[in-house]
Amino acid sequence: MNKRAPNAPPRAWERVWAVLAIAEVAVRLVFRRRIFWALYALAAMHFLSYFFGVYLTFQLKEAVLQQQKQVRLLPFARVMNPERMLVIFVDRLGLGGQPNMYRNYLWLQGWVVVVILALAGALLIGQDYQSGGLVFYLSKAICPMDYLLGKFLAVGLVMLATTTLPALVLYVQYGLLEGWHYFEAHAWVPLGILGYSLALIVVLGWLVLATAVWLRKTVPMVLVWLGVLLFARALSRLLVDVVGLSPRWRLLDLWNDLYLVGSRCLAVPATLLGRMRGQPAPQPDWKEAAFVLALVCALCWGYLHRRLRAVEIVT
Repeated sequence: MNKRAPNAPPRAWERVWAVLAIAEVAVRLVFRRRIFWALYALAAMHFLSYFFGVYLTFQLKEAVLQQQKQVRLLPFARVMNPERMLVIFVDRLGLGGQPNMYRNYLWLQGWVVVVILALAGALLIGQDYQSGGLVFYLSKAICPMDYLLGKFLAVGLVMLATTTLPALVLYVQYGLLEGWHYFEAHAWVPLGILGYSLALIVVLGWLVLATAVWLRKTVPMVLVWLGVLLFARALSRLLVDVVGLSPRWRLLDLWNDLYLVGSRCLAVPATLLGRMRGQPAPQPDWKEAAFVLALVCALCWGYLHRRLRAVEIVT
């Protein structure tokens, strides 16, 4: 008989189940808070603005195509092309079904996700520190890595529901309205959406866990998150656009770094408006941005592992 020794380390499948159990408990804890659903409703409103915007533009397109013959009979038909004007209008709104539409949606949705993650981080780890739940977890047959992976998986599931799934729904909606040829021409777009979403989940996930261990409360986390993101953006623009330093100083802005990586995933140019109207601002290479994001994730992982190791030694 293969009996397990009392002090033997847990098997691989036991560690997997432990990670899943920690993630399940964490997700249930977040879903029980009403403020989470209020913030999720805010994120849903942003999604619905895209969803109904795409639908209304298609309805307008059908109406223009049906009345195009009648419009051409009007005296000003020579100087006005309704179909062309509609295309320009849709492109200005960013609802043309091109890859940049999904890039812009994920980028804008990320600002709402920052607040949601601040709440989730305070509940997932900050509350464990305050209530002694961390000692309880680490006293079981799991290691700090299992605990971190479980919490990270919970954060990833929350972000998956607020970013990835809505973006994929928009892709399916546009394909159903446009026709099967849209799916054939843009078959790679879901991979780009998944790539950008994965970058958001990994970077923001480790950042929120690290700041949750550091601050442990929701309001300070929101202030620090928004302060760091907004201050870094303002500082990078000041150094590059005003002082005239190298575009690599934009790498200080993690949000712009994610924008560069996401643009690469969806094969669209990472344009950024400069001080001169109509002229794009210089941007660093996306590989440099990816390196900075990887370095930030590594630092967050090291900080979390060190803090949890300290708790394990005390217990």
